[in-house]
Amino acid sequence: MTMQRKQLGTTGEDLVCTYLESTGVEILERNWKCRSGEADVIAREQEDLVFIEVKTRTSESAGFPEDAVTRQKRRRYEKIAVEYLFTHDLPSARVRFDVMALLFSGNGKAFLRHHRDAFGVGD
Repeated sequence: MTMQRKQLGTTGEDLVCTYLESTGVEILERNWKCRSGEADVIAREQEDLVFIEVKTRTSESAGFPEDAVTRQKRRRYEKIAVEYLFTHDLPSARVRFDVMALLFSGNGKAFLRHHRDAFGVGD
């Protein structure tokens, strides 16, 4: 991953966390790693433990950012969630998987789409 791409991803995650906090969502973890992979953001919204995949792009030439969340990535997020739940002794927590997509325009603005409950177990 090039530094420019990594910086774009970090900027996207920063913006997503700022947005979520402004809506009352509590950010619990960023870039939480385990043997199954990495969750971009783990948050709590009321009763839900939310695992959030953040996708950031500067153009839609390769499709919309959220289109990059493949079936393989969804399955990996399920495994990450299981590891997180057991690591933090939360086996009965209610889990939700969200995707947040940012598309930056040429004028320094970003278009944000929040896909709540973007996928479920086995999707």
